[in-house]
Amino acid sequence: MTVNAPIQSRPASLPDRSLLRLIATRAFRWWHDLRTGGRRDEVAVLLRPFSFWAGQTSALSGEGGTDPSLVPGYAFHTDYVPSTGGRMRYRVHLPGLTGTRGQLIININGLTEAGESVPPKVLALPIDKLVADGGDFEVTKFGLPGHSYAIMGTLSEDADARAERVEISLKGGDSSDALRARLEAARREFLAAPGTGALGKTVVRRRATLAHPISQMCTASQMAEPIYAEWCRRMDNAPTRHRKQWEFVFILRALEYYGALQPGARGLGFGVGIEPLSSIFAAAGCEVVATDLAADDDRAQVWNDTYQLGSNLRQIHNPQLCDEAAFFERVSYRPVDMNAIPADLVDFNFTWSSCAYEHLGSIEAGLTFFENSLKCLAPGGIAVHTTELNLSSNSSTLDKGGTVIFRRRDFETLAERLLAQGHEVMPITFDSGDTDLDRFIDLPPYSSDPHLKLQLLRWVSTSFGMIVRKKS
Repeated sequence: MTVNAPIQSRPASLPDRSLLRLIATRAFRWWHDLRTGGRRDEVAVLLRPFSFWAGQTSALSGEGGTDPSLVPGYAFHTDYVPSTGGRMRYRVHLPGLTGTRGQLIININGLTEAGESVPPKVLALPIDKLVADGGDFEVTKFGLPGHSYAIMGTLSEDADARAERVEISLKGGDSSDALRARLEAARREFLAAPGTGALGKTVVRRRATLAHPISQMCTASQMAEPIYAEWCRRMDNAPTRHRKQWEFVFILRALEYYGALQPGARGLGFGVGIEPLSSIFAAAGCEVVATDLAADDDRAQVWNDTYQLGSNLRQIHNPQLCDEAAFFERVSYRPVDMNAIPADLVDFNFTWSSCAYEHLGSIEAGLTFFENSLKCLAPGGIAVHTTELNLSSNSSTLDKGGTVIFRRRDFETLAERLLAQGHEVMPITFDSGDTDLDRFIDLPPYSSDPHLKLQLLRWVSTSFGMIVRKKS
């Protein structure tokens, strides 16, 4: 970081605020933390206490380097850590802290995306009080999306404090280190947990493969299977390490494996956009009804603007995958709102969607859609739908809005509902892969390869596909 944030050697006086404005600000912060599920469940990430001014000696512990500090009383200053919004919790531990007088001045400095400084949060902590508390304290700051924050400490001129070392950790930051820490914690904890209760036999600890697909997430090993390359060839694609390509391959392979991809089979696609699957199904002899939001629906505008909305057969047809005569004979198009599936769409042998039902407004709306999609099937029909899986948390998530991120527990809730209705839920594995590529997190702006796991706001996400057979 080459930008020097403003340094406060004494607590700054707060600007005058009306009581109403103060209450409104605190209410907004409370609502935002509630909206995102809070951040207390996140893993604390260790920060380097002397990384901002590398090489300069700390007046508190003597660490940091041998160069004299340019800042009077410099104790520590971390790097700036980005925030996607929400409360940031800095915990500072000063082992062996001694002292009887003076203050440790804490600044939480902020920078905008343009590198402009924002007013810091400033606290003055009496040294004798810190010593009595064992050298431990926590400071919180409500981070704004797109801003970055660092914690800095300086000693007042009369301070006689000394510590053996400085240790600082942070919850609520959104650095690459924090994202990786959350992913690794998830792999050890909730992703690795066995199924319980009614799901004791449904949730399994099994490696995700395309040779024997079950309900599973995108992993690198599947992309190395010969079946992956074969289906890419049939899609007229070169194999890449991109989760969207995996979704298409997973849907095709699952339908093939469970016997639904047959000449004469009837398929119903939701939110098809301009994806290649309708053309592939038609080339295989299937009869397909391809659906998407109506072009005049306000919600369709974002997809129309990015050329992802399929509003007629000409847009959906891929001439490299299916000749025109066969396509127009076997495929029909119909505008459909996935939140209100028409009652006459029934007796299909399979239904599918690729990363569509996370855009229905809420997690509950997505789960309801999956249930309703089974009503479109003939007895014994197969539903295969892919969506976003939260790899950071099984509690906090993005649960409402234009895009939501489903958690393990949401898929378990869905499985319990469907099993209770008599449907067959193909075994669910939360195997997240074991290669370096499975631990790589793509950050905005995203790359096209590799792109298996990615940052969505403060969460790590990947694609997850669920397979269900309708009760006979």
